Amino acid sequence: MYANKLNKKYLSTTFVQKNLNNDNNSTNDNVNVATIGEIKGLIDENVELCDIPADKIKLPGALDICNEDISEFVTPYTKPTFNFAAYANESPTIQELIKLGVELWKLEHNVKAMKILLGRNFDDMKPHIQFLHDCGVPADQIGHSLTINPFIFVKDIDDLHTRIRYLRAHNFTRKNIATIVTNNPRWLNYTTLTIDRRLAFFQRQFKLTGDETRLVAVNGPRLITHEHKKVLENTFCIRELMGFENEQMKNLLMKKPILWMKNREEIVPVFDYLHNVMNLPHEILAQLPDILVAHRNLIKNRHEFLKSLGRVQYNPQKPLYISPNDICHGTDYEFCTKVAKVSIELFDMFLKTR
Repeated sequence: MYANKLNKKYLSTTFVQKNLNNDNNSTNDNVNVATIGEIKGLIDENVELCDIPADKIKLPGALDICNEDISEFVTPYTKPTFNFAAYANESPTIQELIKLGVELWKLEHNVKAMKILLGRNFDDMKPHIQFLHDCGVPADQIGHSLTINPFIFVKDIDDLHTRIRYLRAHNFTRKNIATIVTNNPRWLNYTTLTIDRRLAFFQRQFKLTGDETRLVAVNGPRLITHEHKKVLENTFCIRELMGFENEQMKNLLMKKPILWMKNREEIVPVFDYLHNVMNLPHEILAQLPDILVAHRNLIKNRHEFLKSLGRVQYNPQKPLYISPNDICHGTDYEFCTKVAKVSIELFDMFLKTR
């Protein structure tokens, strides 16, 4: 900014006078070097230079030593901050969104979302809110849906209705649609062509029937719009690294689609412990997929506690069978009383020895 204005030859009165005096008293064409303060004056006073030749003006070099105190006009760059609290008392739109249960604090890091919400009249938002209600989103979940997807307000309402009609045309029930829109509000941001391609991919990749494809979409709507590259990576991981067969993978997908959204670093160590330490075969893991998304340390602590009690028995064909699902579910108290059949104090003592 400074350089642009200096190129237009704006100078402070003091600096002009200094150069005029030098021009009159010197035969050696001496040139004054402007100080930082004088440079700031060039901009502040906005005085146009018409009388001083350009060769009489010399600005300080980038590597010149500066002994001036420049803290007055040189400050660190700070990014602009955004906070809904500043508008809460003045904006009826913000007040109404708060009443709906929109968690505005979660959106303050998203400048685009803030501009969308602050730049609209609440009356203009009502058709979109009514649309969510008509889709079957419960009233107490509308605020959550808008928190997750404030960008619905920039979508044409006719396009949104078209996306719902697409689902109805493909035999999704009203209850199915309500579940999809509630559990994945961002679904509505995708065109019908994109959704059609995503559903076709899962149907083709896992050899699903129409009903099975709809089941995957309802049980895991976020998976359908998940990053395609991640889905391919996890498909390779589950098939090649874990060794599940196609039919087993299909069963995992329909029962636990979130498995395809986990990081490889999370699911591979869990599978390794279940399969190679606890000796659970693929057949059991495919039927009990919940345990594959549990925390490894939780499984390890409870398995080794059962082992110390001599209670490890995961074969359903034998007496005293313990379901692997029971290990990953429930609180420590429920695990001790219902599965291990001991007091929680004994389990706490066991954990302290680890």
